[in-house]
Amino acid sequence: MPIAIDGNNLLHTLPHPHRSRDEVRRAVLDQCRREKMSVTVVFDGPPPSGVPTTEHLGRVTVLYSESKSADDVIIGILGSTDSAQSWSVVTNDRGLAARARERGASIRTVAQWMGRRGTKSRRLTKVRPKPPLRPNEVRDWEHLFSEREEPPDDEPSRVYRPKRRR
Repeated sequence: MPIAIDGNNLLHTLPHPHRSRDEVRRAVLDQCRREKMSVTVVFDGPPPSGVPTTEHLGRVTVLYSESKSADDVIIGILGSTDSAQSWSVVTNDRGLAARARERGASIRTVAQWMGRRGTKSRRLTKVRPKPPLRPNEVRDWEHLFSEREEPPDDEPSRVYRPKRRR
């Protein structure tokens, strides 16, 4: 099932330091590596300088709407009712979702598509360092691993011997 993504919706769900069209492309490419799917991402407005209006990145196509709205471009991609039924539209925009649903396309929110249920993407969140040990914890560990006298008999009290088969 081909997927059309409202690129600006996806952009605004990313954490602030990662809000760029390049990060959206990376997130989509990363998601497409895990799932075998054909994806078209549509951004509002013109492409950045030196970038074509249509980029083909393997199974991912990135479109820039230029003077049209991205919503109109996505609806145009869906085509007629028969072909739209094979598409899934990823957006948080209720207006676009209603228009796509009228055509017969299935709708998913950005969080549903990214596999998140109201949480941040693991790839984009910072790893929190563990807090340092408190002085009493350090003392406990030092005591536990300090050199102690070994018992004089290093041999185990019982030796395991497998049963013989008859």
